[in-house]
Amino acid sequence: MGKSLEELRRSHFHQQLGQKLCAAYIAQQQGIALDSALTKVALPVGNFWLLMAELARKTCTQNVEMEDLGTTAATDQGTDHII
Repeated sequence: MGKSLEELRRSHFHQQLGQKLCAAYIAQQQGIALDSALTKVALPVGNFWLLMAELARKTCTQNVEMEDLGTTAATDQGTDHII
């Protein structure tokens, strides 16, 4: 089971990751440097970015666990290489 929204709000890790994900999105959309975009994103970040941070954390953790088992998402799809 995932973390509650209240737990995500209290998590310094999720706040920082959410801020960086938001800044990356802004930088890509506006065509500016990531450093510039980071100055535009205030803490605390909104619920959407906290949820995206948790999704990113879960995805990375899941991929690491799969690699520990000797498999990757790419090989599960029948390919020989990571896409």
